[in-house]
Amino acid sequence: MNATIKNLTLTIGILCSFVMSEVTGQFSSDISIGDSISFTSPYTGVVLTGEGWELSTNLTDGDVNIEEAKYNWSVTDIVTLTFGRQAAPYGIAWGLHRPSENSFVSSPREHSVYDGVGVSASVKGVGIQGFYGNDEYWAGRVSYGLFDHTVGVSVNSDEGRLVDVSGKASIAGFPIVSSLEYDLSEEADGAYWFRTVVTPDFAKGASLLLGYNSESETLYGVGYKCSDKCFLSTELSAEGDKVLRISYSF
Repeated sequence: MNATIKNLTLTIGILCSFVMSEVTGQFSSDISIGDSISFTSPYTGVVLTGEGWELSTNLTDGDVNIEEAKYNWSVTDIVTLTFGRQAAPYGIAWGLHRPSENSFVSSPREHSVYDGVGVSASVKGVGIQGFYGNDEYWAGRVSYGLFDHTVGVSVNSDEGRLVDVSGKASIAGFPIVSSLEYDLSEEADGAYWFRTVVTPDFAKGASLLLGYNSESETLYGVGYKCSDKCFLSTELSAEGDKVLRISYSF
């Protein structure tokens, strides 16, 4: 009887946490046009956040997968510890699998999520992130912000070495947002990717997309912000394949 009451209390506590949490989500639908036309739903995800904690999930092949399940503890005003399942602090690819964080259709690089403990700190424009997880895996990133740009250097226990640059600029009155990752590790053999988004003021929410990587793949596209919650993007590869994506956030 005591075990039943204990389990019931735990269940009620979890449900109350969910009810009191903030729930956000997003999903996308792709229309691929090549030799034939096909339809897919590449991403459907929900994020629950509460006081210090976050639980993010996605739906893949009918199964619910946990992306991150973490708790943040602010040790001081500049130092935060993170416990649980979390993205490794390595480069800037994390989050680009989510349509709300990616103006393009495709993702430039796979992201990695691990179970462990992370630490982050920020001092006078310098950001420091570290992580230690299972099988003695560790990763770290140091970044510095200057003139609306951020430069980062990442390392990990797999002998990974990565440099990233991201930021905003304005050329001839056109706002430009660019991102670059360059892999310095021997195994990667100079792998890199670059992507930029140009949003002219006169375009009324439309933007031009351009991407390139070390495999000589060039991406072209056009994006359009239909509303604060709905975004439409197209992507054309050098091979001529076309993809139209409609994404929605709630």
